[in-house]
Amino acid sequence: MQGSKTFWILLGLFVILAILPLLYLFFGSFFPEGSFSMEAWRKILSTHTERIQLLHSAVLGGLATLFAVLLGGGTAWVTERTDLPFARVLGPMALLPLLFPPIVVAMSFADLSTATGLPVVALLLGVSHAPFAAALTARGLRSIDGRLYESTLLARGRLRAELFLFRQCVADLLAGALLVLVFVLSNHGVPEFFSVKKKTWFVYSEAVFLRWSAPGKPGSLRAAEAIASSAPLLLFIGVALLVCLRARRKGTLVTMASDFRPLPRRILGRGKVFALGFALILPLLGILMPLWRMLLWSAGSTANFGVSMHTAIGSFRRVATELMGDLGYTLGMAALAGGLLVFIALPLAWEAAKRRPWIEALSLIPLAVPGILLGVALVRLWNDPHLPLSRFYDTPVLLISGYATRFLPLGVLALANAARRLPTSFDEAARLSGRGPIMRWLKIQGPLLLPTAVSVFILGYILSLRELDLAVILPPGNDMVSRRLANIVHFGNEDVGGALAVLLALGAALPIMMRILLTGKAGRADL
Repeated sequence: MQGSKTFWILLGLFVILAILPLLYLFFGSFFPEGSFSMEAWRKILSTHTERIQLLHSAVLGGLATLFAVLLGGGTAWVTERTDLPFARVLGPMALLPLLFPPIVVAMSFADLSTATGLPVVALLLGVSHAPFAAALTARGLRSIDGRLYESTLLARGRLRAELFLFRQCVADLLAGALLVLVFVLSNHGVPEFFSVKKKTWFVYSEAVFLRWSAPGKPGSLRAAEAIASSAPLLLFIGVALLVCLRARRKGTLVTMASDFRPLPRRILGRGKVFALGFALILPLLGILMPLWRMLLWSAGSTANFGVSMHTAIGSFRRVATELMGDLGYTLGMAALAGGLLVFIALPLAWEAAKRRPWIEALSLIPLAVPGILLGVALVRLWNDPHLPLSRFYDTPVLLISGYATRFLPLGVLALANAARRLPTSFDEAARLSGRGPIMRWLKIQGPLLLPTAVSVFILGYILSLRELDLAVILPPGNDMVSRRLANIVHFGNEDVGGALAVLLALGAALPIMMRILLTGKAGRADL
């Protein structure tokens, strides 16, 4: 009874954090100024410009997803399936682009090239989100019993064996691709950054933000137009996420037998050099390029007096004296958001895996909503003086809740997947132990999910550090480092910004390094 009560309390908390703001915003869009009106909804795709922007978003999402699948999925394939040199290192390195916010990758590229075309932005967003495709593809390959592959190879030949292998992991690859698509379609910061660089095309997320930030209109009317104009994007993302959830359930989500044998590795021969170069693309574009450019920024590369170690030391010193509070605030908010994410996701995921599968579909709602729109919904609900949440509007509570809500679906999906892999005999043994529901969870069931819970915390922490759209909308997000870095585009001060970006990446890597030191391994994503 106590366990069931805890579940319903946390489910209620999820509804308050994620569902209620969106419902509040949705119904408010029909009463923008106190009276019923459908005006905002009549304007959906009413202009040729908006229809072109939606088309641009679809093309951008498709191209970025293609790049992410080719780079992330391809890297996972060569590191998991072949005798590639340094595969043990190159595999985890494919996940490192998560350490830098996409806006930093975009700024680094803009420092090297003046290109602002849609394919360029798609490549940069694909690189920034390729770790999702890499992690899920690698997980799918690691879940396939090598004996099945070898049997197919002996009976039907190499081509049939490789096709069998592809069919077994295609669900995981598709799930990773759809996650990339969702994040790319929701991204506003990178396309807006290239707008400052005088690009001549716009995406739909920019149109939604302009509706919300339009001057001279009351907040209720701006919010109504924002949610109404988001309807096509919401429909597109929602369908993608449902396909993602369906793909996961058809994937290789099975409990491994005790005599499980990993896939045999193929001999590359002369192809090793090409495969090695391919596996280095993601680390080069996603980590080394932004790290190198940010270090040059800190050393004064954007100033007239040239690059020098003295300037770099001065930049890091200025960050330590002027912006260390912002950096500490950012790391602290991200850590608290990751902790809240795990706290809510654990019992929801357990129930989703064991008794209530509908919870997974419900948990996808915050991910289906673009970050800009979720921020608007939170602002409208938490800033209503007639509701008790208004007392927390200008506090970090709003920011922590917003970030945890934004990435909660990933936590629920990952932990539910881990719970499904546990043999049912474990749950039966826990019930026979005679302990109550809470003690069974703390002593038996919870520790079995601890490694995945740690991975979910790290993922939530890193994604919170990268998040820009919520930081732009929510007032407590003004001091987040991602917001500070985005302001560099408008106000300069690149030397300090470069040092700040480097320190942010080190802060993002901190829990990964701690895990390696404590366990001797970095762990593997299990979305």
